[in-house]
Amino acid sequence: MRRKLLIIMCSFSLVALTGCGSKADSSDVSKDTVTTNQQVQEAESTEAEAEEETLASDPSVDLDLTTLSSTMIYSEVFNMMMEPMAYEGQTIKMDGNCAIYTDEETGNTYYTCVVQDATQCCSQGLEFLLDANQYAMEDYPADGDPIVIKGTFSTYEEDGGTYITIKDSVME
Repeated sequence: MRRKLLIIMCSFSLVALTGCGSKADSSDVSKDTVTTNQQVQEAESTEAEAEEETLASDPSVDLDLTTLSSTMIYSEVFNMMMEPMAYEGQTIKMDGNCAIYTDEETGNTYYTCVVQDATQCCSQGLEFLLDANQYAMEDYPADGDPIVIKGTFSTYEEDGGTYITIKDSVME
């Protein structure tokens, strides 16, 4: 008998607890819906802006990063690093600041075009090699110089790793 009474009491308690709800719960859902709708509208707006920016890009390149917002540039460079084969052979144009790195073990010097995100807190860069037919070593920019480069996206193997570069680059 006690067991039946215990089961009935537990069942009644569960029903009573599930029936309890406040109007705040339903308003939270409607607030979430409004927030989601606003996010969708913002995303659609951003996509429309990106399409407009792409229309004004340099027709001689496959991907013109100079016409995109800083957030879009940062995102695109991130995509290049994650999926380099999708960009292999494409002509890329980008602007940023030159950064120079010299590997102490090999003595190799690497030049990169560094871009920042919208908040200026994060940066990514792509290595570039100037077209040897048009430029000498002294033509390379100094560390920190603002640059605009255009060249062919490529990957290469070095010391067991795969690296990305913009080869045959020209400075604009």
